[in-house]
Amino acid sequence: MVEAVLPEVRAAQRRVISTVRVSGVLNSDGLALWREAGCGEWKATAVEIGRDLELLEVPHTIVTACRFPLANVRNTQLRRGEEVRIARKDLSHVVRWMPSLEESIGNIPQDCSGWDFTIFQPKAEGMAVLGFALAADWPSWTGKQARAARLLCAECDYDLRQRDAEDRLPYNIPLPEKPNRLRLVCGRCCNHGLDELERLATLAGQPS
Repeated sequence: MVEAVLPEVRAAQRRVISTVRVSGVLNSDGLALWREAGCGEWKATAVEIGRDLELLEVPHTIVTACRFPLANVRNTQLRRGEEVRIARKDLSHVVRWMPSLEESIGNIPQDCSGWDFTIFQPKAEGMAVLGFALAADWPSWTGKQARAARLLCAECDYDLRQRDAEDRLPYNIPLPEKPNRLRLVCGRCCNHGLDELERLATLAGQPS
């Protein structure tokens, strides 16, 4: 017997399927749908997508996430937005409404990246591990886009998205004159953040 579906639920299903096909990003952590801040005039916002997912009873979260600045604008700041994320363990709730997604889920590579881009942040009290709030499609950005997002080493130009060398992990080492500006440097170029740790500890009057 075919399950009866309310018209508003069917409409939500159509909208979600369309959005997933156009802008969905699948990775080892699950499915993500990014929306730029203030996009509501042109497309569904993250909150509106969330409402449709609630109708479809799909567990999800909405997080802040940024993408690279556009090449044709003067503003070099990362574009702030929101991302609707559905954890991999909950993707069966999406497959119920979009059966074609099951094959794509099965084809996710074993070594596929997840949502988080992790950086190391030297602080006076020690080394902190932080998540850089990037949109889930960060692994697929072009080299030019990654550079605009400051994901290349500021010293040697190494693409910090590559994690094939333990001495190339990303550290945030701002210039002293710009302490609040993100400046990522690979471990090989910054002595794994130890010099910055010592400098900050000295400024704070703490033993390094």
